[in-house]
Amino acid sequence: MKSKLKIIVLAFCAFFLAANFYAQDNSDSSSEDENAPDIYDDIEYVYQQNAPGDQFINIRIMPNFPLNFDNTLHIGGQITVSYNRFLTSWLAVGAELAFGYNPTIGSNIFTYIPMTACVTFLPTIKKFEFPITVNAGVAVENYLSNTYFPGLVLRAGAGAYYRINESWSAGIEGFFTYMPQWYFKDSSKNDYLNMASVSAGMKYHF
Repeated sequence: MKSKLKIIVLAFCAFFLAANFYAQDNSDSSSEDENAPDIYDDIEYVYQQNAPGDQFINIRIMPNFPLNFDNTLHIGGQITVSYNRFLTSWLAVGAELAFGYNPTIGSNIFTYIPMTACVTFLPTIKKFEFPITVNAGVAVENYLSNTYFPGLVLRAGAGAYYRINESWSAGIEGFFTYMPQWYFKDSSKNDYLNMASVSAGMKYHF
């Protein structure tokens, strides 16, 4: 019986010593961890207003001012809707659909539906964005009973937008548009339209 008691006492002492040694070792490790440099202290988080993969939809309304045709083509209007995706934080590509019109003499209407690809260079300063956009594509053009397709459309513009919040921005842009009509069978009918436009727009970012 005494021998069994001795074994129990010795086992208890061994367990106590082992537990005490383990606690001491953990305490030393914890103090070393506290003195060790935090690897996250050197990480700097930078907020990007636009990042690769971000997308936005841009809706604009604008008056159109013909720069040629004298007084035969009057001031009209246009609405555009475009989808864009950022390749980098400052470069986006996309596609745009528009509808425009200009009254002519005799109370007639010249209409056009441009369908273009667009590239936008978008530098930013704090919450301000300064888009520079180039569009190229084709248009369906109609005047009286005559339809011209495909008509070439080239457009370039620049503007300024203010980022209201993470999802919305608003601003203005100015554009120059070139729309020629080429008739290869009868070049005497060839013509072109130059237009200036000033737009008010809204962007939805997602």
